[in-house]
Amino acid sequence: MKLLKFNLIFIPFLALCLGLVGYTARTMLLNDARQHVIQNARIIMETMLSSRTYTTKQVAPMLEQNNFKLQTAIEQFRKTIDQMPKTVDPNAGKDLRGSEKKGFILGMQRALEMQQQFLDSVKGKPEELIDTEFHPQSVPAFAATEIFGYLREKFPDYFYKEATLNPTNPRDRATDWESDVVNQFRGSPALAEFISTRESPTGTALFLARPIKINNVSCLECHSTPDKAPAEMIKLYGGDNGFGWHLNDIIGAQIVSVPVSVPVHFAEDAFRVIIGWLAGAFGGILIIANIAVALVTRKRP
Repeated sequence: MKLLKFNLIFIPFLALCLGLVGYTARTMLLNDARQHVIQNARIIMETMLSSRTYTTKQVAPMLEQNNFKLQTAIEQFRKTIDQMPKTVDPNAGKDLRGSEKKGFILGMQRALEMQQQFLDSVKGKPEELIDTEFHPQSVPAFAATEIFGYLREKFPDYFYKEATLNPTNPRDRATDWESDVVNQFRGSPALAEFISTRESPTGTALFLARPIKINNVSCLECHSTPDKAPAEMIKLYGGDNGFGWHLNDIIGAQIVSVPVSVPVHFAEDAFRVIIGWLAGAFGGILIIANIAVALVTRKRP
């Protein structure tokens, strides 16, 4: 009878302890899984920011420097051409005899004719060496998106986009939910980062977003008005989108999306293992406690 009373009290107590420990453990594991996902998202975001910085500080200046070198060489070439004689010097060969002087002048004329033929053949060629094309690879946003595209070939569930309300490149146009994120940043200019979850075709995904703000005047060289933008950029993307930007405007958001199914699955597996061990331990405690109570309360002869 005493053993029954003991179990009526001790078993609910063990069950309550198991439930509290299990709830706490599951909450901690899921929180750790979420923090792991957020950390992955931040690493991806910083990687994309690094690729943007690399493009801005190394790729774009290199293209400009190459063009500058070409322009300098062309200018020097033009000066050399201008300094070349265009006609035969009447004083040339004055010290020569008649037949020798005539041959010398004919040779000079022939040389000038060949020189002129050469100049005609290269006329306009130096300008063709200057790179006047618009290279989207030198645009930080384009470079970051392209780099992440190669990563997605191995990790298709991961996602990165520079979602813009009025983009130059149509592929960067924000979808409805992305527009909501951008407008949230526009409504709260002090907000530096936004984290939330959404359902995607592959399951629940956590996304981390940061605002894209025009904080560099150089951006307005291409995005203020179409007439100020490079002609090759207009030729490539048209003159209807990606303009009307102003300094300090929030025009979009960098969004990294990371699947949560894998870390959550690991957390759930770890929780089941922990609960199994705890249940076994509590069961062992219950058995030992019952044996102890039985030995203590048994009638002695």
